[in-house]
Amino acid sequence: MDRNERREAFLREAGRLYDEAMSRAGGERAERFDDLEEQAEESGRKMARELLANRLAAEEEAMPEKVMCPECGGPMRRPKKRALRNLDTFSGPVRYERQHAICDRCKRSFSPSGPPARDSAARGIHTTHPQGM
Repeated sequence: MDRNERREAFLREAGRLYDEAMSRAGGERAERFDDLEEQAEESGRKMARELLANRLAAEEEAMPEKVMCPECGGPMRRPKKRALRNLDTFSGPVRYERQHAICDRCKRSFSPSGPPARDSAARGIHTTHPQGM
């Protein structure tokens, strides 16, 4: 899915959430203010996760073809296998793919398509490798 398709999907989902919330107004059973707030907050968290996932996909698309090792300055190779990652955020988990680069000289591996987390473990970043990739 390209950036414009992701944008359209994001806007459709925002519209769906809005319509769902408004359709419940004035129903037979009045909702408590706490219920209204909870629904609005959950919708906001869902949209925050979608926005973050879209931004991570855009970062991945913008990754340069040639990646240089930050340690030795030499070219790094990029394996065909992408890492499937989970980012635990305040809004809930966000799943995304990230292409790694490997320096065969330094034996270093990293994801060059975005800034690293200050502390991956503390930020809740978990890496798995999707099957078939």
